[in-house]
Amino acid sequence: MSRRILFLVSHAPRRGALGAELLDELLIGAAFEQRVSLLFVGDGVYQLADGTGGSSARGLRALPTYDVTDVFVERAAVKARNLDAERFVIPARSLARPAIRRLIATQDVVVPD
Repeated sequence: MSRRILFLVSHAPRRGALGAELLDELLIGAAFEQRVSLLFVGDGVYQLADGTGGSSARGLRALPTYDVTDVFVERAAVKARNLDAERFVIPARSLARPAIRRLIATQDVVVPD
């Protein structure tokens, strides 16, 4: 039975090995056929911005290879940081906070960064 696992990214890129470790955990979950999702909130939205994610951007581009297609971003965080969602390194569905709460409530496990 597969579990629903949501990885929550709230920190900006370049915080040491944090981004790489989270990405490794996510890919391991996906490799073991878990239902993996990814949610970027707060400064974590910078991970998606083209040109700011460093090596994590390359890892994010590999997600579809592992059938990780449920990628979400906090709408208010994107707007507050004046980011252009069209320039994200991977497509992400924009969610308002009430939808984020509902998403989190449907998960079996939430893994923060």
